[in-house]
Amino acid sequence: MNVNLHLSGELEDFVNGLVKRGLAANKTEAIRLAIIKYYEDQLRMKKMVHEEPLEKSTAETHWNNPSDEKASEFYKKNRKGKTG
Repeated sequence: MNVNLHLSGELEDFVNGLVKRGLAANKTEAIRLAIIKYYEDQLRMKKMVHEEPLEKSTAETHWNNPSDEKASEFYKKNRKGKTG
C-alpha cells in the first residue's frame, strides 16, 4: 500500500529526529515503525481486556524482513550485537 502524507511542525520534527538519530533508515521507515508501535499497543490493550495471547511481535517480524532494500541494509548493519 502506498500513502502520501503531509506532516508539519512537531510531527515533522519528530520523524526527522528518528532518522537523524539512526532509529529509522528513512522517513518512510520511521512512520512505518510508529504505525507498528500503535498497532502493537492496540493488541496489548485487547490482550488485557480479553487475555488473548499475542503472536510474534509485529516489529520483530518487520525487523527480520524489512520491505525496502535501504531499510534492509540499515537493519542488517545495526542489528549486529543487539539482543532481544
